Amino acid sequence: MPSSLGSSVSRRLRLLVVALLCSAVVLVGACGGGGDDPAEDESETSAESTTSTTSKAPEPELPPGPPTTRGPAPELVVEPIGSMGSITVIAGDPIYHGVLGQLATDRNVVAAAALPPAPVANGVSPLTGLPLADPSVASRPAIVAKVDNTNKGRPQAALSMADIVYVTEIEGGSTRLAVVFHSQTPGEIGPIRSGRTTDLTVTGSLNSPIFIWSGGNSVHRELLRRSPLVDLGALRRNEYYRAPGRPGTYDLMTSAPEMWQIAAEANDGGAPPTHFEFRTDKVTLPPSATPVATASLNYPSASASWSWDAAARVFRRTQSDKVYVDDAGVQIGAANVLIAEVPSVFTGMIDSAGTRVDEQLFVGSGRGWVLSDGHKIEVTWTKPSLGSVATWTTADGIPVAMLPGQTWIELIGADRTTFG
Repeated sequence: MPSSLGSSVSRRLRLLVVALLCSAVVLVGACGGGGDDPAEDESETSAESTTSTTSKAPEPELPPGPPTTRGPAPELVVEPIGSMGSITVIAGDPIYHGVLGQLATDRNVVAAAALPPAPVANGVSPLTGLPLADPSVASRPAIVAKVDNTNKGRPQAALSMADIVYVTEIEGGSTRLAVVFHSQTPGEIGPIRSGRTTDLTVTGSLNSPIFIWSGGNSVHRELLRRSPLVDLGALRRNEYYRAPGRPGTYDLMTSAPEMWQIAAEANDGGAPPTHFEFRTDKVTLPPSATPVATASLNYPSASASWSWDAAARVFRRTQSDKVYVDDAGVQIGAANVLIAEVPSVFTGMIDSAGTRVDEQLFVGSGRGWVLSDGHKIEVTWTKPSLGSVATWTTADGIPVAMLPGQTWIELIGADRTTFG
């Protein structure tokens, strides 16, 4: 018995020692030691590091960027304009010396400065940012009407119903309008006048709009018709008439609903893309905005000014020192006025009065201003191609958001604008 008992106790002691040793090994292993294989050590350290990182409290997120900055500018293949020389458009006619008529619509001549404006929500106008009375009109093409802007041509029809109005300089330093209708349906528009190659910079970004014009010289007609637009001009259609009470040459009018019907029956034209970033409760004026009361634009043979109307929250236009109204007596009030300094080049054309015909290069990039909500913001306008929607960015590359409503875009030479 004593011998048997001693043997049993000895066996139990040995088992206890083994158990204690195994526990020690497990404890050492759990602390990361006990291994001689460097790879095994690295693996264990990595696992511990991962566990430690995921167990930390999440780091605070950086403040979000401005809502108009949705990412980096797109990378484009750029082919600068350079020296383009001259081309013969039609045999026997003057050689074309301009630039715009030689550019493919999708040729990028400068890099993008920002992403194009984000598409608006359903039921909102892509050109004004305002709710649409009839959401179905969002899918119809825009109308671009060439409209007179001289004393004899004013007041123009339905100008207060336009979404966007471009002011372009023509021969002799006068101005002409390229009026964009889309969200509203005016019954009559005009007086309709002739087109220029500058119009390629307006129609290009609107996705094959309906183009309403009285014609132009043979070279300009051909170049415009080569571009992606729906030509419903007076030289091809008979839906034009002379309005009584208007002087000759300044009396050609047409019907907007009829033009949309013609395009719809032919399944022509495309819906315009969103053209601006629009202001919301979260998107305000940039820090560089400064209050402004007036802006005066001095074209060579025309002058116009914009004055801030705080009560209506719009800029009011005067031209030749006269209040600017449409034919319904509605005083023009623009939610936004965009001013783009653009260069001009000689097209090689001479008009009937012997004056050279230039074109304005609203493609590429240049200095500009945004007038909005009683403030002035200096910007860089950037339009990489004729087909691009222009962006209007501050010095830090942030697109300026516009007030919803009508926008006027003045294309003018450098240093011809003064502010008060």
